[in-house]
Amino acid sequence: MCALGLVTAEFLGWSLFLIGAAVPIYLVFGVIGLAGFREITRFQRHSTFYYNLNAGSKLCLLVSMALSAPFENWWVGLLVPTFVIATYLSLKNGIRKFLIGLSLTVAFIWATSWGAVSDFLPSLLAGRTFRGENAWSFLYHFASVSFLNNFRVAGVFLMALILIMTSTPTEVLHVLRKVKMPNGISFSLIVGMRTVPIIFESINSIIKVQFMRGFGSLGRRSLYPVYVVFTAVLAIIPTMIFLLRGARNTAISTGTRAFGAYKGRTFLNPILFGRNDVVVILLAAFLLSISVSLSVFGL
Repeated sequence: MCALGLVTAEFLGWSLFLIGAAVPIYLVFGVIGLAGFREITRFQRHSTFYYNLNAGSKLCLLVSMALSAPFENWWVGLLVPTFVIATYLSLKNGIRKFLIGLSLTVAFIWATSWGAVSDFLPSLLAGRTFRGENAWSFLYHFASVSFLNNFRVAGVFLMALILIMTSTPTEVLHVLRKVKMPNGISFSLIVGMRTVPIIFESINSIIKVQFMRGFGSLGRRSLYPVYVVFTAVLAIIPTMIFLLRGARNTAISTGTRAFGAYKGRTFLNPILFGRNDVVVILLAAFLLSISVSLSVFGL
């Protein structure tokens, strides 16, 4: 019976691990899809709150969230990312982007937490204790702490996506140059902002071409995310070739514009801060100060 129990526990543990791996894959490739990633990684012009903010204000809020995340207690750690996800409704095609952001958050938390949680199953069935605590109680505490930590990190990534979706690369570059960011770092960030949507668009186009040619046509509809993963792997090399060809155009463009030839550079549009920008910067400072204060005083 003891050996049978151990085999059963191991079987259930591996089954739960595989289920945990399948859920984020289904959410990423079945629900969000590469078209969804393309939407949340490129700028689209609109006229709501975030689009009217200066890129520097959004960058201050992002830095504040990243710095305050390790100090946030449980209720601040829940409140801030939840508020960020809710503000996705104010973006262009807000409902769709809200659902994409929510699915991405669930996939991230599930992928980073489920594997470790499923490892406790054999011990739970065997009735073991951890540090003098019941296995189920220990699992509850471990899962809750893991969820809070990953939810805070997800909030930072969601805010970074808001910066990308509501600011042009030129606006971000302008801010980075004003804060004396080295050319190499700022140039890498801007190239990344412009390249990531192109990567998703290229992979998505290659996947569609493969499906149009009949790939997976004889399979079940429920296996569609698996087919997408397989075709995405096949699309890596063509995408790399496409990007390497585009790198030559990027080099020519930066060379003709004399990027980095002078210590300073001029911009057509100056950085302007309005009332909303001041409110966001004060909010960022308040978030950082209250998170540190609550951590210091143990509240």
